Order: sequence, then structure tokens, then C-alpha cells
Amino acid sequence: MQSEVNENTRIVVLDEHTANRIAAGEVVERPASVVKELVENSLDAGATQVTISIEQGGKELIKVTDNGIGMTREDAILSLQRHATSKIRCAADLEAIRTLGFRGEALPSIASVSLLEMITKHESQPAGVRLEVEAGTIVNLESVGAPQGTTIAVRKLFFNTPARLKFLKSAQTEFGHIAECIGWFAMAWPAVGFRLLHGGREVFYSPATGQRINAVVAVMGKDIAKQLVEVSYETSGVKVEGFVSNPSLTRINRRDQIFFVNGRPIRSKIIAHALDYAYRGLLPSGRNPVAILFLEIPPELVDVNVHPAKSEVKFSNEQEVHTAVHRAVNAALMSGAAAPTISENAGRFTGSVSVSGKKADDTEKLFTPWLKDADQQHTQETDLSAFQEALRRRREEALSSISAADEGIWQKGAGVPVEESPVPEADFVVPRTVALTGIRVIGQARNTYIVAECDDGLLVIDQHVAHERVLYDRLLKSDTERGAVVQRLVTPMTISLSARESAIVRQRLDQLRQAGFELEEFGRDTFIVRGAPPQLKPSEAEMILRDIITELVELSVERHLLVRPDQVLITTACKMAIKAGEKLDEREMKRLVEDLLKCENPFVCPHGRPIIVSLSNWELDRKFKRT
Repeated sequence: MQSEVNENTRIVVLDEHTANRIAAGEVVERPASVVKELVENSLDAGATQVTISIEQGGKELIKVTDNGIGMTREDAILSLQRHATSKIRCAADLEAIRTLGFRGEALPSIASVSLLEMITKHESQPAGVRLEVEAGTIVNLESVGAPQGTTIAVRKLFFNTPARLKFLKSAQTEFGHIAECIGWFAMAWPAVGFRLLHGGREVFYSPATGQRINAVVAVMGKDIAKQLVEVSYETSGVKVEGFVSNPSLTRINRRDQIFFVNGRPIRSKIIAHALDYAYRGLLPSGRNPVAILFLEIPPELVDVNVHPAKSEVKFSNEQEVHTAVHRAVNAALMSGAAAPTISENAGRFTGSVSVSGKKADDTEKLFTPWLKDADQQHTQETDLSAFQEALRRRREEALSSISAADEGIWQKGAGVPVEESPVPEADFVVPRTVALTGIRVIGQARNTYIVAECDDGLLVIDQHVAHERVLYDRLLKSDTERGAVVQRLVTPMTISLSARESAIVRQRLDQLRQAGFELEEFGRDTFIVRGAPPQLKPSEAEMILRDIITELVELSVERHLLVRPDQVLITTACKMAIKAGEKLDEREMKRLVEDLLKCENPFVCPHGRPIIVSLSNWELDRKFKRT
């Protein structure tokens, strides 16, 4: 009951139910948060098998079953009270947390915003106990027959907090977060078996082999695991283990960089920076390595109580951690660490696969070309940045010279619909007074921009986005008129994906076919690629396809955006297009400009970026005082 308030009092002590719902906002952000808290409790209870059943992305049901030690009737009741925990006894224990959960807020917070059922049996008790909780209130308590362990079912999450419920994303997006969370636990706890079901279908399984590489295979797929090298390094205060990719395996984002501290998945700018530092000079610009790193640090040197969801930690000696991670990864890369062996019980495939490493005497031959390319890329980026800044200033001067009466003749670049677009609408304008007639290619600037003249002025064309527009229009046209053109592969290839990647691909099989990729399922998380777009070399097909899948996952799961129906075509065009920094001869430049002018909208790429920057003859003459 809420405290009574007199007329002179503004501060009140909230009732327990309201306080629990506020705490739920800190602990329970989405269904994946519930899964994380419940699985952490299972692991702290000593479980060796954990099964997670999901319905509708966790909106309708989240059920976690484990074979841990279970709880007595008294403990089960106490566990639903705020700040009740078996993990610590006093404030001093906070200085050396050795368990995943410790706050004592998870269960009561979850129960306050759901319909919760708990069935648990302690190893010392002859019978189990069943509790039913509705919005934080126990409505039923009874003895039942049950095996040792605990099962917690959470139904109708956020049913009594509609404002929070409406912010949940689609069932597929929410399930993607859950699958990612379970994958983290599987890699951090390889001696525990994890099974994940969605709608009654098993979508992930990691057997308790005790070998981390097998868990990595189950989570990230055999194809990635084959290109990892093992990391093992230890100082007096930090132990670093795990796996990192060789320089040939990269990603367009950091999604496949996963860090753990004392078994807890975390985000850490310090570890990420140390990883980048170790790969400095080995990767092309814009590419990121794959890394799964496990750090063990004395608990008293790590503060895990700095974030409500325990996803961030604070190190007492950040420099020591940075140095240890950098040296660990650097040593693995430069020594061509001995390859781990994937056993036939890895969970996703059968057979034995050796993850190949490089011999020490091959190291120089392996990395020298990358160092050279990276140096060139760095120089190019510096020059390109200055060139783009100069273009920006020139555009601003041109805009400022236009009178208010003339502004009506400027046309805003047509972008994609705002409510569905993964990128902002283009903010670039193209003057209709510069007619795209009589175009003659002059040359190439910075191996990135095509410089041309036309009847009305000068044009600077971004070769990458220009080619992206051309390819996108072709894909769109081939789809609507005569069907997608697919180049059949002489030797079909198989790709192994993670659980959430597989879910996205299954949703987008038809759209991938429209883009020229012919895939079919071959097991739970494996697909056979039988065809690719004819513009691609067979050797490029897998890398382009994986980049497309990575971007789709990032848009739909990580950035929580409504992915447009034609996003596969947009991403495919982007990945296949000529890149910035690629030198073109005169014939190639002319052909690209000709193809661009045939497009319905040659001014804006499918992502909404400008393609052409123009400088009219009048503006050019004015700058040289000829007007």
C-alpha cells in the first residue's frame, strides 16, 4: 500500500509492487534480458544441462529448465522477494563477485511484469514445489512431483506495462537477441549442454563436450571455426584465451567480436581497442576481425556492479588488461598458433575438421602484402577525406550564391521511404540548371571520383555509388521483367551459419534468389549455394554472400530497423559495386557514366547517398571573376 501523504509532503516511499516494476525496467529490457537472468541462475545453481523454450520471440513464453541443485519451498518463496539472493551475504562480498547473478532483483522484477510459474526441487527434498505468480503476487503454492532442478516459465511478458510492450520488436528480431545470448553462454560454458527451441523447433544445440572450439562451431559455424587461430596468454594478473581470425576472415562490423570476463559476456572498449591494435596494418580499411576472447581476472580487480544488466565491467588496472589482450592476440597472429581440433561431437556437424594455422616461417609472406595495402589505404583515406571536405565547402558556396527566387528550381534527391529506410534520406540537392548532356569523361580523381564535363559545367561522380545504382536498377529490372539471372556454380558450395543468421536467410531465400543467389537448406544451419550473380567470380561469391547476410542481421537484429523488402537487392548491389580506391581506365569510366545516365534516378544511390556533384559554368566563371 502506498504511504499516506500529507499536504506538506512531496516525497513518498513507493509500495513494493511499484518499486518492483521500476526495478524491472532496469533488469528486464526485452525477452533476451529475461533469458539471460534465468540462464545465469541455472549456471550458478550448478546446472550441466539447460533447455530454453521460446514462443513468439519470447513475448508469449520463455521457459528455462535446468538440472541444477534446485530450491526448497522456503527458498523458492524467498527468491521472489527483492534483494533476496544466495550469491552474497554482506557488502564485502561485492568486492569479489564469483557468480553471474548477485543482485537478487531478477526473479521479483521478472515476476512483476509477467505471469510466472516456477517448479523446483532441491536435491535434499523428497518432493518439489510449484508456485504461480501474477504481476508479482503469489497466487498458488503447492507440492508436486518433479525431477531435481528448476523450471521457470514466463508468460505474457509486459502484459501489465503496455508502454514497454509496444517497444518490443518483431518476434524474429527478439528471438535473434535470445539466440545470440544463448550462443554467448554456450561458448563461455562449454561443459554445459544448451538446447534452444523456438515454436517447438530445435534451432540450436551445443553438447557439453568441455571443448570451447566445439562450442564455437555450434554457435558460429564450421566455416568460421576453420579460419580461427587459438589464443593463449597469461600474465601475473590476467589470463587471455580464445580464438581470433586470420587476416583473410573479416567482417564489415564488430558483431563477431565477443568478449568474456570471468565467464560473463561483456562490452569493453578497452578490449576492442587492444584487438584493433594487434591487427593494425593487417586488415583493409573498414574490415574487422572475428574474435572470441575469454579473460580471467581476480574478482577483486573487476567491478561487475557498474551496469544494471551487468554487461559492462570496470577494471582496476585498465592498462594491464589492454597490454595483455594486445600481446595475446599479437602472439597468436605472428606465431601461427597451433590449430585446435574440432571433435565430431561439436553439435552442428559430424566429422573431424582441423583448423589450419600458418607456420612461423610463412608469417612474413602472409602479412607483408597486407601491410603494404594497409599503408596505401591509410594514405588514400587521408587524401580522400581532404578532397571530400573541399567538395563540401564548394557545394556550400554554390548553395549560398543562389537567391531565394532560384531555390525553387532545385530538386531534392529522391530517397527511400523514411519509415522503412535503413539510412537517412539523402540531404543532397542537384540543380536542374546543369543539364546532363554532352558529357565527356576527363579523368579519375583519387581513384574514387570520375571527373567529367558537360554542356553546362563540371561533374564529379562517385564511382562506387554510381555503379551501385546501375547494378541495383539491373537487379530490379531483371526481377520484374524476366526473372533473376543466376550463374550456376560448377561445384556447389556449403556455408555454415549461426542460428540467427540462418533465421534471417530462411526469411530472405526468395529475395536472395532475386539477387542472383540460389540457396537451399542442407541441415539446421547449413545451406548449399548452387548459383550466384553472373557479375561475380565464383571465388568472390561466398565473401559477398556473407557480407550481405551480415548486413541483413545488423539491420534487423542489432539496429532494430524495419528492413525494406528490396534490402537484399540494395545490399547485393553495394557489395558487388566498384570500390573507392579502384583504378579505372578510360573505357571503364565511359561505360560506367553511360550506364548511369540510363538509370531513372542517376543522382541518388539506393541507400540515399549522392552520386553526382556539379559545378555550373556560371559558378566556375564567377569564381574566376569572369562574370
